[in-house]
Amino acid sequence: MAAMNWLAVVLAGVVHAQDLPDPGRRVVEEERRAEQLKRSEAEEKRSYLSAPPARPRDARACEGARTQVQLYCGGPYSPQSRSMRCTEAKALFEQSC
Repeated sequence: MAAMNWLAVVLAGVVHAQDLPDPGRRVVEEERRAEQLKRSEAEEKRSYLSAPPARPRDARACEGARTQVQLYCGGPYSPQSRSMRCTEAKALFEQSC
């Protein structure tokens, strides 16, 4: 009976064995370089990684954003300068100018 159980365990192990790569196999340098080239080409194709297209600067929008920053933020260490309205005005100023 014990031999049957042992045989069942061994057979179950053989059935569920994984096909693992040979531990002595070394990756050929050419294969690794080819993989790196594939990855770099794929990264270059990603459009969201590239810089956004340059837009022409609108002088009126920039001046209006600068005025808003001055109105909403006040001095550099004033309580107004830590408000959400000031933060939004600064973000708009950076986009416009």
